[in-house]
Amino acid sequence: MEEKRLHRERLLLEGVCAGCRAQPQAQPAARGMCHKSTQPSPTGDDESERFASWSQERSLEGKISDLQERLKDTEERYQSLKLQYETLSQVHRTLRENYNALQEESEKMQFDIQHLTKCANVLRTELQSARCDRESAIELQKILQSELDESRKEKKRLQDSSEKDAKTIQDLQRQCREMERILMRKNPDSISALIVASKSTSAKADADSSSTCRLLEQRIAQLEADARKQDAKAQGILADVQARFNSVQAKYETHIADLEMQVLSLQEINSKLNEKIIRQMEELASFSSHAAVADAGSGSKSVIANATQTDVPVDAVPEQPAQRDGTRTRSILVQTDAEHSSNRHQQQQQQQQQQSAQAKRAQTQGKEDAHLLATIRGMRVDLAIKEKAVQRLTREVDECKKTIKKIQKKKEGPATRSDSGRSPVKVRNKVSENADPDAVSSLREMQAKIKILELDYKALQEKRLIDLKTLQAAHEKELASCHESIRILQQRLAESEEEMVHRKDKQRPNHNNDYYGLKAKVHQAVLELN
Repeated sequence: MEEKRLHRERLLLEGVCAGCRAQPQAQPAARGMCHKSTQPSPTGDDESERFASWSQERSLEGKISDLQERLKDTEERYQSLKLQYETLSQVHRTLRENYNALQEESEKMQFDIQHLTKCANVLRTELQSARCDRESAIELQKILQSELDESRKEKKRLQDSSEKDAKTIQDLQRQCREMERILMRKNPDSISALIVASKSTSAKADADSSSTCRLLEQRIAQLEADARKQDAKAQGILADVQARFNSVQAKYETHIADLEMQVLSLQEINSKLNEKIIRQMEELASFSSHAAVADAGSGSKSVIANATQTDVPVDAVPEQPAQRDGTRTRSILVQTDAEHSSNRHQQQQQQQQQQSAQAKRAQTQGKEDAHLLATIRGMRVDLAIKEKAVQRLTREVDECKKTIKKIQKKKEGPATRSDSGRSPVKVRNKVSENADPDAVSSLREMQAKIKILELDYKALQEKRLIDLKTLQAAHEKELASCHESIRILQQRLAESEEEMVHRKDKQRPNHNNDYYGLKAKVHQAVLELN
């Protein structure tokens, strides 16, 4: 706009200058033409015209000079403005270039920001997954640690139990040896002493065979005497118990029969009392109806006579309780007849009391019946217990008889053992001369029993050793399985940790740009734009 305005002013000045230049040239030409053609004399009008033209020329020249000065000023201004325009256009171009560069850089920054946000989201997801993996790993580690602690505790407990078992086995073996010694000292002729003696050397066995035979004979005689005493005592106890049982059984049978008779008599009395109660209720109902009729009319005496006549059959009952009830009802009826309708409430109360008393009596009778039945049941239970006790005593007596027979059979054992070191001819002669065949057979039985006991003792020792070995093997196997499970769990834990590390390395992206550097660049660009 400024350039256009300057251009217009310049054109206007040029037009004015051209007009001024053309006007003086035309005036001299006109003057010459007039001077040549006519050449008139100058007049006052011509001088005034000349002065006007000269003043006009002067004014025009002043205007021209002013306009020229203004033109120069405008040209100078134009040049200065042109220079300013060029500088401003250059600045504008530089600013546009800077703006384009900044816009490109901002686009790059936005792209980097988007990439960084994506990377941040990926890192957040990785962090979340890593936290989840860490929590699962911690839980797995806790579980494995608890299992490891439990396995260690189990191992320690098994070790303690094995040590305790070993100690208890040693203590039991020591106690067994001590008990064997104590029994051998206290009862040298007992079976345990014989077992311990049989474990001694063969030289001692040959030297002590005669003494052991004598001890066995004495022991057998003592056992026979004890068995006879126990048999006689058991027979006496059995006879006493049988007599007591018979007496108690007879007593209980008679008592049960008496109780059954009492129950039957009580049932008859109860049935009679029930019939009597029903009859009295009917009489009371008839009396109440007669009393109502007497109140309606004026025949109270006939009602009393009828009531007294109805009471007569009640007195015909032979039992004393029935007579007492009849007298009570008779007195009640007489009183009610005397008092008429004013005492009906008292009659009802007395009737209720009588019914409650009869109900209580029936309840007490029922309780007595139940008590009798319970006593009968208890007696039957006692009888069954006594029968069981008798059966147990008979079994004990049978066992005593069996033991006596066994002891009699065992008499042959010590005799054969005492004669084992001699020649068979001497043994036969001695047995035939001095020994009883029953004693010889019992001694043989005792020797066989001793051998069986020795074999049983050895078998028990072997079984105990086998059980200990099996327990030790099972304990070792269990410890090996615990160690194997611990090793497998540790291996699994290491594999899971390696897999977790590998997964983290695999999921982590390869970022070429520095996150913090890009963030600083973005911040700087934003500051520059602002």
